[in-house]
Amino acid sequence: MLYALKNNKYRVLLLTILLAAMLFALPAQAEDPISFSISVEPSSLAEPGPVTVSVRVGNNSGADMTEPVSLQDPDGRIVTAFGDGGQALIKQGEFVTAQQTYQVTQEQLNQGKLTYTLSYNQVAADGSVVVQTLLKDAELAYTGTNVDLTVNRTIDPEVVRRDKTVTVQYELYNSGNVEIKNIKVRENSSISGHQQTVAALAPGERKTIQFTATMGGSNLKSVGRVSYSAGDKTGSIDLPEVEIAKANPGLVLTDILKADKDSITDGETVTLTLTIPNNGNITYSNITVSDDKYGELFTNLTLGPGETLVREKEFTLSESTAFKYTIVLPDNTGTTNTVTSNEVKVSVYDPQQVLMLSLLAECSETAIPAAPADVDFTLTLTNNSSFEAKNIALSHGDVRIYTVEKLEPGQSVSVTRTFTVSEPGKFRFTASGKDPLDNTVSFDSNEIQLAVVPEAVTPTMAPVPTVAPPVLVTEAPIEVLEPVTLQANRILRYAAMALVPIFAVLFLLFIASSVARVRRRSKSKNAYDHMDLGGGERAYTEQSKYPVTREEPEKTEEAPVSDVEKPSDEILREESSAPVAPAGEDGGYRLTREGSEPVPEEAQAPAEEKEPEDAAPQRRRRSGRSNPQPDEDE
Repeated sequence: MLYALKNNKYRVLLLTILLAAMLFALPAQAEDPISFSISVEPSSLAEPGPVTVSVRVGNNSGADMTEPVSLQDPDGRIVTAFGDGGQALIKQGEFVTAQQTYQVTQEQLNQGKLTYTLSYNQVAADGSVVVQTLLKDAELAYTGTNVDLTVNRTIDPEVVRRDKTVTVQYELYNSGNVEIKNIKVRENSSISGHQQTVAALAPGERKTIQFTATMGGSNLKSVGRVSYSAGDKTGSIDLPEVEIAKANPGLVLTDILKADKDSITDGETVTLTLTIPNNGNITYSNITVSDDKYGELFTNLTLGPGETLVREKEFTLSESTAFKYTIVLPDNTGTTNTVTSNEVKVSVYDPQQVLMLSLLAECSETAIPAAPADVDFTLTLTNNSSFEAKNIALSHGDVRIYTVEKLEPGQSVSVTRTFTVSEPGKFRFTASGKDPLDNTVSFDSNEIQLAVVPEAVTPTMAPVPTVAPPVLVTEAPIEVLEPVTLQANRILRYAAMALVPIFAVLFLLFIASSVARVRRRSKSKNAYDHMDLGGGERAYTEQSKYPVTREEPEKTEEAPVSDVEKPSDEILREESSAPVAPAGEDGGYRLTREGSEPVPEEAQAPAEEKEPEDAAPQRRRRSGRSNPQPDEDE
């Protein structure tokens, strides 16, 4: 030992060992055999009031306590909730907890803390008992008076179906540090005509109240007002108007499932598209879509008002399949709707049974000077299938143009038709037929653009937009069923062709009869002898110049045609014995028939007044024509 102290090397080593021993001994000496902690709730007050104090005491020594510990509050009173009436004998490694409601004073608020005391006995080395005291402070903040009422309003459901109930709920929360009393909540009359009251709400406390109403034929309105008092203060909160909408379902569920192909070959892929428009005011969430064969396809979908849900799914098929989706749509009215889509059939063929057609459309004109105009279209149909195609219909829109009864594999046929195009635009034709599985398959031709270009030089016209299929007028073949309009036009045309010869014959007969009538009139007119009244004045009233003849009484009946003298018979006769006598005052001549009584000689005109002999035949001719037989036409 002495040697070690004299050697510097061993001296340093010894000091190091002593220092390490001291360092390890210090924590054991500094460790408190009892742990003591405290907390207070609330930790801030606006005014004196109650708080909840929580205490925890543990035994950290290496042995069980032989003397109990006791707990006192800031006023020095024993906390009876601690241990057994305020004292606890704690075993090694264990702890004891206690809670106490303590009334905080203004002085303690001013100090900003609460102090609790823990006392226990400890035996000294000499065997004496020493009382040990541990103090623990809990911080306490003084904030003054803070009145704060938070109001949250919720409406369930957001959209309400007719005759269903809607609930308007108010959550009241005292977020201040003072008690709030006499809280009154009033709603709009369309929700409720009554108010509800909450007597008191302590700091940090929550309460809820509810109003209910039934949806009628129109929307409801929620307008809330909350009034309260805190000490000598009063306040109110007005909540804005919220319209509670009446549910207006507007899902379009017709033809919502479509396939890009209705027939494929074995192993090909088909794409199905689901389209659901929402034209209503209901929101659908957590939507699921499934198929009986393929199971669940889509999940957790959302469809809001005015939106359209579109989802696509590809399927690789080896056999013909009929798809029908089942859609589950929970909505914000509290209703869950389950709907089924339309059925879509996809046929899977052997490549040798696939109907394959090609249709080429050609036009005789690329532009027309004006509309309407007649244009020739030529359609060439080719059968690219490995089997004979039958009853292939060529059409434009809904108008059938021609039907090809049969077409051998690789064979082509051309059809030319003249159409009256009512307006320019784009034209596309369709060939439709049935495959071996009796499914109708359609093939479109190429598109033809037909524009209007006036003959006169004008600026280039703007491109003609695509229009709906125009009305085409054409004569369908005999084997194609004609529209009623074409049949009516054909019947009228045949009737007109039959009537033309009849009208021509009638017209010729009319011309012939008119010519004959004119000739008869001319002949009848020439049969009359018009008297010449010239040659001076005649005094027919002088009896000395013109003897009076006795007139025969008029006959009431016409003589037979055979007894009436014709003008020609009078002319052929050499002489007429009928004298001419003056008539009356009308200035004409009166003729007497043969066989009448002779005129006395004294009544005859003087010899110097007699007419020449050559005038006698003329008078006879006039006498014969004075009363001719009327013509049949006259």
